[in-house]
Amino acid sequence: MKYLILFTILCLTILSCTSSEDVHTAINTPDIVVKNDNSLLWKIEKDGYQTSYIFGTMHMINESYFSITPHLNDIIQKSDQVIMEIGDQPNPLKALSLMTLKNETLNDYFTKNELTELVKFMTIECGVSTQQFQTIYTKMKPFLILQSITQAFFSENAKSYDLSIMEISKEKNIPLIGFETMEQQLGLFDLIPNKAIAKMIMTTVHHFEKEKKGTEKLMNLYAKEQVDKFIPLMKDQSPEFMEFEAIFLTNRNKAWIPKIVTEIKEKKCFIAVGAAHLFELNGIIQLLKDQGFSLTPIKK
Repeated sequence: MKYLILFTILCLTILSCTSSEDVHTAINTPDIVVKNDNSLLWKIEKDGYQTSYIFGTMHMINESYFSITPHLNDIIQKSDQVIMEIGDQPNPLKALSLMTLKNETLNDYFTKNELTELVKFMTIECGVSTQQFQTIYTKMKPFLILQSITQAFFSENAKSYDLSIMEISKEKNIPLIGFETMEQQLGLFDLIPNKAIAKMIMTTVHHFEKEKKGTEKLMNLYAKEQVDKFIPLMKDQSPEFMEFEAIFLTNRNKAWIPKIVTEIKEKKCFIAVGAAHLFELNGIIQLLKDQGFSLTPIKK
């Protein structure tokens, strides 16, 4: 479920997470090339274009693994523009409205036995009473259930790279734009068959402790920037999600490339998207290389 977790946590940060990252004054720190490509920060270069950077985030991560280094902070602050998956912090009430069930009920997703098991699980692991489940979750798309479950993988002091980057751009008056709107992101789940979404959720319920430990390992690998282990781990632990990889990753990556090319023509951009979007043949790094850009891994 790790690809899915990285995607859904973006909405978690917007709906339920705050960040208090201090914004420091920019300093002149040099780029240091990472020779083994194990980096989450990459420099983008091409004749006729502004030198820009792309950074792979983990949308939510425990504070002990979180770090915006002076160099990363320096790059953000010296950018002419920041580009992220979503360009601003949407109204939580609007986001919740988009998740409200219209002409369906949870019975269209889950069997009676699955719902019974789910309510019991939510009570034990997420502190959601039966009454709360009936009052709130039965009226919402299962995406909200998935949010509550995945949030339980993280500590109460979890941080958000996305919100921290947003705060830096706001503090320094750096224009911030997005590849997508919240409506577009949430709409991706409407492309997934009901039973497939239910299967994703029940798989997480049945393997909750394993998923929780896997997320801890994922955070550790991310913090160490061990991309060669981080990306394979996500794929190995996400077989039920790989069927929809095109919807959540590949198609979006390809749609973002023209905007990146346009924006970095005239502006030095800092691009921040989920780390799963960067790597492998259909990742943004390779897609930009296919467009003739030079991509260099830089020490964060």
